Amino acid sequence: MSPSPAATEGAGLVVALPAEAHCVGARGMRAGDCQRWQHGWIAVAGIGPHNAMRAAERLLACGVSQLASWGVAGALDAKLAPGDVLIPDRVLHALDDPGFATDSGLRACLDSALARYLVVRRGTLWSAARPVTTQAGKQSLAARSGAIAVDMEAAAVAAVAARARLPFVALKAICDPATRELPASIVHALDVSDGGVSWRMVAAILTGGPLAWRAARALAHDFACARRSLTTAAALAA
Repeated sequence: MSPSPAATEGAGLVVALPAEAHCVGARGMRAGDCQRWQHGWIAVAGIGPHNAMRAAERLLACGVSQLASWGVAGALDAKLAPGDVLIPDRVLHALDDPGFATDSGLRACLDSALARYLVVRRGTLWSAARPVTTQAGKQSLAARSGAIAVDMEAAAVAAVAARARLPFVALKAICDPATRELPASIVHALDVSDGGVSWRMVAAILTGGPLAWRAARALAHDFACARRSLTTAAALAA
């Protein structure tokens, strides 16, 4: 087994969004799609743990030999900036659960490939069932869990890998600093059940006034930083 999740023919990559799939060279995919790509198989899950679990199970059916959660995350540690890359040692999803350790060999290979060109961090990733959108909420979660970043999919993918006894690794580019507050109108329009950004979010931005407009611009800028890091990471890990 090759130590790199992007260099193994049987590697299975779970991403939440089509834009994240585009960063690794898989274009034209939608939420729910699963297809061959140059390094194995990739599935676009949509947002949230249930969608991620189903995507990981589809990859198992394709015969993959390892699973990876690849995409963006929000910072819980103020030292993390948009575009920084987290290769977590452990993924947590509940305070009373030990969570999932990531594969040390896969981590080491990714770290070696990326560290000269990207800001690479190590630490704990928290996987939440719902978006964590306020500064106070992020500070509280960081204090209670010890995690330095938060996503919504990695723990679900890790659970599928653990049940199948497959190696698991995660790579997350930071797209949301710990100090950011998202307007409630945008949060409520995020369609987690459908796995993506719905027309309701577009309407929320257009009708939300200056606060929503500024938040949307900042999010777009930082998401672009994260996507550039994901694209660079994919090229380096190939």
